[in-house]
Amino acid sequence: MAGQALCAAVWAKVGEGLGAVGAVTAAGVTQEGDWCVVTVPVIDLYGQYVPDWHMDRLLFRGAALGWIAEEAGLPEGLEIAVEGLRLVVQTGNSQMDWLFAAQSRPNAIRAEAALAWDPSAKVLRLKDMSIDFPGENLVQASAVLTGVDLSSTGAIQISATSFALTEADVRITTHGLFEWYALMALGPAMLPPEGDMEAAAASIRSDLRAMVGDLPATSVSDDSKAALAVLVAELPNPSGELVVRLKAKPGIGPVRFGGYAVTGVPATLAEAAPLFQGVTVDVEWTHGDAS
Repeated sequence: MAGQALCAAVWAKVGEGLGAVGAVTAAGVTQEGDWCVVTVPVIDLYGQYVPDWHMDRLLFRGAALGWIAEEAGLPEGLEIAVEGLRLVVQTGNSQMDWLFAAQSRPNAIRAEAALAWDPSAKVLRLKDMSIDFPGENLVQASAVLTGVDLSSTGAIQISATSFALTEADVRITTHGLFEWYALMALGPAMLPPEGDMEAAAASIRSDLRAMVGDLPATSVSDDSKAALAVLVAELPNPSGELVVRLKAKPGIGPVRFGGYAVTGVPATLAEAAPLFQGVTVDVEWTHGDAS
């Protein structure tokens, strides 16, 4: 299978895979060069007030397409690009739904990422992931996962219990990103329902600073702790660039967390000390106002 037929088959598989969480539609599937192009794809997630995913175009290419469509070959590479992603809330009220859809139009997101799998080393690499949000807001990331076997369905199931994250680099530029996409989700869970909100926020910042101070020095340097403390002081309106670089030997994954399935989630950082063994995290925070 190749060409247009392969593109259509892969998109059909995507629809099947997402069928449990929402309905998948598109205006059409074509091929441009070696890219498969899905025009006006929509992932209509089930449930009221759950944002649906509307896109202008979804593009994908790579050796993994044959494997996705008909389990042919090995999924050694996959590139994905999303143009004009908009998160649109549906309320069931036709007037408000139309307004929310119109409001989302100028707030489109562009994203792209590449995955590369080494079958012999069983290493999966996330390369050049970039999510460009409206305004001066950007997330960039790369990562390395070991113990990943994608050669068969059974191998994938085994890998789900044995993979490990050994490297990760994340760079986040936020000038409103935190407020738009994290604050409203975290606020109700962390703030009291009534009372002095400024005092409550100050108490949360104090607790976070104490938590940062308790991070093990073998994993998080004093400079990184100082950067985190400055970031915490700016909450709930951080403005600038956050850089996080993680290295872990032998890696962070289900094996490292397995013991807590029996003992329960650690209540303190001291109890969580085994999680930090062999892990180093370097953090930089640079304050900067939007230009």
